[in-house]
Amino acid sequence: MSGPGKPGGQPVIIIKKKKGHGHGHHGGAWKLAYADLVTAMMAFFMVMWVIGMDVETGKGISKYFNNPGAHLLTPTNSRHVMQLDGKPPPMPDEVDENDLTMEHIELRWARILQASVDDELKRNPLFREHQMNVRATVTDKGFQIELVEDSRGVFFAPGSSSLTLHGRAMVRAMTGQLLTARRPVRITGHVDASPVQALAPAKIDLAFARARAIHQAMLDAAYPPELCRQVTSRGDLNASNDDSQRVDNNRVVVLMPFAAE
Repeated sequence: MSGPGKPGGQPVIIIKKKKGHGHGHHGGAWKLAYADLVTAMMAFFMVMWVIGMDVETGKGISKYFNNPGAHLLTPTNSRHVMQLDGKPPPMPDEVDENDLTMEHIELRWARILQASVDDELKRNPLFREHQMNVRATVTDKGFQIELVEDSRGVFFAPGSSSLTLHGRAMVRAMTGQLLTARRPVRITGHVDASPVQALAPAKIDLAFARARAIHQAMLDAAYPPELCRQVTSRGDLNASNDDSQRVDNNRVVVLMPFAAE
């Protein structure tokens, strides 16, 4: 008796085919190769970029990679980090050039001019015995020079509005310093409150005449007339110390005001 099969006794052959996945499983090796290629290209372009940069930039990058932790953005090394209240941290004493306000700029030129005048007082033989007669200060109104009298009559003889030769020479030297700034000035005369002598001019008139004399001496020393904006007198109303009769209340103040004044 024959087994199962086709009629005629021929055996039935059954062929089973496995269902494959196209080209088989490669384990993602092509992805690794592609990643290596991209990395190599990035490295190549970075090398070309570094080669093309200037020396200072290269030093900066080298410094970063030598100590990257020092360049982390923290409140101690970043001036733009916000505090918890949403306000920027206080500005340091050194003000960035881009952050300078008009107040900073005005104060800067005034201090530079003060230093220049102080240097002139020490350097110029004209002032060797008269450094106390010229006071350069920066006030809340601007930069000012006070030409202060003493018992010797450095700038003016007692009761007079005529400049002495030495006083005129000192005014000329101070005008040279003021010309470096070339800003408007206001000139104010002051006198002490000592009793008026017979036939002497009134206090307010004497103070004004002395202010005018300083004004004219500055013009003679080439200070631009359009920058001499005001010549006034305060008489004996504005003493510079507690004793209004002291001789050093006789003074002429040349004020170079800040822009806002």
